[in-house]
Amino acid sequence: MKLRTALTSVGVMIGTAAIVAMMALSLGLKESAVKSLENFGNLTEMDVEPLRWYEEKGEWIDVPEDKVKKLNMQAVQELKKIPGIQAVMPIKELREQAKLKVGRREGYVQLIGVDVNESAAYRKNDIEKGDYLTGSPQEVVVAFDVSRELRDVEKEKREERRRRTGGGQAGQSTMPPDMGGGESIGFNIVDRAATLILSREYRIDDEPKYEKKELRVRVVGQLKKTEERGSSSAVYVPINVVKELNDWVTRGREEENNEGSTRRTREQAKKDTFEFDRITVKVESREKVEGVVAALKEKGFEVWSPARELETINNFFFVIQMVLGGIAAISLLVATIGIVNTMIMSILERTKEIGIMKVIGATVLNIRWLFLMESGFIGLIGGLAGLGMAWGAVELVNYFGASGGLLDSLNMGYGGGNPEGEPSKLAVIPGWLALFAIGFSFVIGVLAGIFPAIRASRLSALQAIRSE
Repeated sequence: MKLRTALTSVGVMIGTAAIVAMMALSLGLKESAVKSLENFGNLTEMDVEPLRWYEEKGEWIDVPEDKVKKLNMQAVQELKKIPGIQAVMPIKELREQAKLKVGRREGYVQLIGVDVNESAAYRKNDIEKGDYLTGSPQEVVVAFDVSRELRDVEKEKREERRRRTGGGQAGQSTMPPDMGGGESIGFNIVDRAATLILSREYRIDDEPKYEKKELRVRVVGQLKKTEERGSSSAVYVPINVVKELNDWVTRGREEENNEGSTRRTREQAKKDTFEFDRITVKVESREKVEGVVAALKEKGFEVWSPARELETINNFFFVIQMVLGGIAAISLLVATIGIVNTMIMSILERTKEIGIMKVIGATVLNIRWLFLMESGFIGLIGGLAGLGMAWGAVELVNYFGASGGLLDSLNMGYGGGNPEGEPSKLAVIPGWLALFAIGFSFVIGVLAGIFPAIRASRLSALQAIRSE
């Protein structure tokens, strides 16, 4: 009987190991695909724009102009009410290119206004040097490549004149430092005073006029290098600063008429409502991304983020998990039948013992629980052994997968590598899967013992004693 019980536990062990190993493989591949997808951007952050067309029954339908969402403060408040959204960060860009001057170096940059109050808690982690914006209009944060794109214009002009007059040394390279094919080396501009220079053009009596505006600022921080969508020459300022500068640029254009100035009509004033270029939302966790994307589309917004591919990935690997888990579950089903067979044979071998228990006062419930616990522990022991077997198989798969470069060759179509620098794994056993395997094997054992337990509890005490 002991050998039969041990062999039954081995059947449960094999079934449990097969299910855990198959699930671990699909979970590991899914995790690798999602992490590779994160190379294209943070999955918990997404840009929100108005929905202008949608697909219905295979046809693309334009959204009526009066139904298109406006990215204004009303939209910000609407987005904040969506469950799962942790922060709403509106963004406004300057309509004209600005020039940033730090010392003798200068270069053209893209001025981007951000809501400091909403973004400060999350953008602080993106800072490589210095600090993030505090809300002061005299503070700016620059992108990683800004310092590399600033040039000493006067020095380059002098060198050019020297070369033309033959003052350059023979054989000396006259190529600028950023034209040699390698990455240019930037200089530290954090915590330095700078000047933002803007210009606008307007006409008086059909003659072009130019006006320049300078804004004294201090560079308080520099962002980390990133591959996310955005300008490499971006300079971030509080959103109110960009609004004022846009008004200044626009006002110069509105003053173009025969008399040199115009009055804004009531209709123009109504149209002059402040709208953001885009709104970035921060989701509480990666697990809530799909629900937030669905809620945004229901409210008439379009989402631009790598997270849009998450639904496709999840659906694909859900099917994979069901197929692999179903194949492995067949062996566990066979093991369950083995438990039933073992417990029925145990009843036949212990018939007299059951009769004696009833005679000395054991109740029907006592006998049922005895057999249920026996079958349950057969499943539990097999489940624990199967979990250990699956863990060993997973470690072997990860070892040979890493040494053979199998994961790098797969890439899952979303780029390779792990953005966090952690070693990639083909298969993973999360804590919930281990607990599920142990609990499921115990439950399978209990369920398999229900019929034998009922049969044992219905035996007649006198017939059981007379069985021999």
